[in-house]
Amino acid sequence: MSKISKKWYWIGAILIVLIAARLSMPYFVTRYVNKVLGSLEGYRGSIYDVDIHLYRGAYSIDSLKIFKIDGNKEVPFVDIPVTDLSIEWSALLDGAIVGEVIFEDPALNFIGGNNAPPSSKGPKGQEPAGNQSGEGVDWTKPIKELMPVEINRLEIQHGTINFHNFTTKPKVSISLNDLDVLATNLDNAADQAERLPSTISASATSIGGGKLTLSANMNVLKEIPDMDLDMKFEKVNMTALNDFFMAYAKVDIENGSFNLYSEITIDSGVVAGYVKPIAVGVKVVDWQKDKGKPLNLLWQSFVGLITEVFENQKEDQFATKVPLEGNLNNNIEAGVWPSVWNIFSNAFVKAFERNTDNSVEFVKRTTKKEAKIEAKERKKERRRLFGRRKRDTKPS
Repeated sequence: MSKISKKWYWIGAILIVLIAARLSMPYFVTRYVNKVLGSLEGYRGSIYDVDIHLYRGAYSIDSLKIFKIDGNKEVPFVDIPVTDLSIEWSALLDGAIVGEVIFEDPALNFIGGNNAPPSSKGPKGQEPAGNQSGEGVDWTKPIKELMPVEINRLEIQHGTINFHNFTTKPKVSISLNDLDVLATNLDNAADQAERLPSTISASATSIGGGKLTLSANMNVLKEIPDMDLDMKFEKVNMTALNDFFMAYAKVDIENGSFNLYSEITIDSGVVAGYVKPIAVGVKVVDWQKDKGKPLNLLWQSFVGLITEVFENQKEDQFATKVPLEGNLNNNIEAGVWPSVWNIFSNAFVKAFERNTDNSVEFVKRTTKKEAKIEAKERKKERRRLFGRRKRDTKPS
């Protein structure tokens, strides 16, 4: 065989091996992903297929579904048509090799109301059989195992969060739709000096046409992440929640809109903030419709009377403000007596503003010395977490 013939022989052989490896790659990746999803405690997941995109350092997972083993067989806990995992190329400009994950049209389904004892097959402290809340499972573990590098950017497009209770009368189904979430600089690839280098924004539409907006700055590299969060949930038509109200409070709402405002900070596990619910234009009793059920009519009349007495007449709103404080290592307490006083304050002193109060602020360090110390600590924490992840995912 001539030298030229040998050269083309080896080139052809290498090409055949590369083509074979490329064609077989989706099969082996699919098997690996199914193995990871099959190792969840109390849950079992699977996927349909994997698409490899070598030109952008990515792969896509098709039809990821996770069911609870002793849960509902028709409603998966997680249902994601497309999950895209790739290298975040923009972070390379900052000298970091990190990844991004995009979930397209994901659905998360919570199921409650079952008071049966926990399954004997699950870990201690697991939720009752039949319920779906994801309790007792480290959901970050499979994401880390499926992504070969640290995740720096995460996006959710057109997501849905559902809550079902099939045991009540009437049955309850409420949802958040059109959920869009964007989380950036999670691994601090930009190496910013701020104490809260990561940003998270979210928006969604609820049943009843409510609008949810959320923004937060975080440091997710800490064992207990630091956070500064603002949230608004506005103009929910309360009549759309009547199945929920009737199932849990034996009350149906004839008219009204619900609003919720909150500011929360977490600094080294210490929580401070508030939750401010405001109901506007609430009407509970419809005498013509409810007169056929005298006991329920009596109860609804009592609820309507309390609401009417303690609402701000000028603004036609019933509201309170619940302070939150405590430590995530111990207990978080909601101030009962301040909450009761705030009902009176809204009704008889001054109506609460339908907005966040801008009264809770994460105290930032300002000196250059402290900023440098924080930057060094973040780098150490990132190396520690990355090293631990590699050890955790190392095949045995």
